[in-house]
Amino acid sequence: MADGRAIWVHALSVGEVLSAEPLVKALAQRYSADKLVFTTSTRTGFQTAERVISAHVSALRYFPYDILFSVKRAMAVIQPRLVVIVETDIWPNFLYELKKRRIPVQLVNARLSARSFNGYRRLGFMMKPLLSVFGTIGVQSDVDRQRFRQLGVPDSKLAMVGNMKFDQAESALSDEERQQLSDSLKTTGRHILVAGSTHEGEEALLCQAYRKVCASGMNIFLVIAPRDPQRAAQACGIFQRDGIDAAVYGEIEQRSTSISVVVIDRIGMLRKLYALADVAFVGGSLVKAGGHNPLEPASAAKAILYGPHTEDFSWICRTLEKEGGAIRVFNSEQLAEEVCRLIDNEELRTKLGQRAYGIFSNHRGAVDRIMTILANKMENDHGRIENHI
Repeated sequence: MADGRAIWVHALSVGEVLSAEPLVKALAQRYSADKLVFTTSTRTGFQTAERVISAHVSALRYFPYDILFSVKRAMAVIQPRLVVIVETDIWPNFLYELKKRRIPVQLVNARLSARSFNGYRRLGFMMKPLLSVFGTIGVQSDVDRQRFRQLGVPDSKLAMVGNMKFDQAESALSDEERQQLSDSLKTTGRHILVAGSTHEGEEALLCQAYRKVCASGMNIFLVIAPRDPQRAAQACGIFQRDGIDAAVYGEIEQRSTSISVVVIDRIGMLRKLYALADVAFVGGSLVKAGGHNPLEPASAAKAILYGPHTEDFSWICRTLEKEGGAIRVFNSEQLAEEVCRLIDNEELRTKLGQRAYGIFSNHRGAVDRIMTILANKMENDHGRIENHI
């Protein structure tokens, strides 16, 4: 890169950080890690970025508060030549300061849930000038393109790029890793149900479903990975109070009795857990949290279940269901029924997993399309930027 200044990539929290991982790797490969700075806004997002992003960037920082002093100080330190925002994290002072300094900013992997769209539409007098600061908005789907268009973004600024989540690394385990993880969990050969990214209120529903599965005569091992690992003890207590042998992962070695439920108390394990699972339940979906990424278990060719609330992943979930790669349940009773049906039918589990993996594989390529947009933007703007900054 001819310019010595940085490419600044920002991702709000855990999900966006994971989405950004393949893009950051591609940018580092093309422009070198010492030209990249990455920011995120949450504690769990930062912890995730330390694990999957830090090796590919020169600096990992928290995003500044959207007050002019903080924004100006961050820009003085980072000195960006280009800013890339992943998905949708829009801050007025930050964007207007970029515009004032003539620093190009691109919005990639952009999406607008129905809830966000309705909120932004009520603020139309603010949103149109804010969105005009972006050079290009690379959207995930046609629905997203239509929503940005209704917010006043011209077609010339909208590009269909797809979803970078399809470009994430596959969730896979070697035989040795599988055995080590199974031993550390003390699964003892049982079928495994992994419930990933669960939210408060969801563990109680999982407890009800688990009780129903056990009452049917099935002996399954349940692994729960809360979205916030700090909730692990709280989630574990729900099962313990119901008389179920449950333990927090970090305390398993202290237990001499058999365990039926393990609650994960650390980040960075979910992809491996999905790869170990026989059946995967994607959380944030039995409660009104918008759902989480079903492509993580899909990339491991697992049978996937999720609840009714998948607004943040609506296109992916619709595609999975349409092509027979996932099953939607609406309550704990249906969850128990589907778990029993899938555990009892290996052929059905395998078919669901293969279809899910096919969808994951067939929709890759968003990162390549985004890289083309970013490379063209930097080449076209290089001279103009240097003249004004």
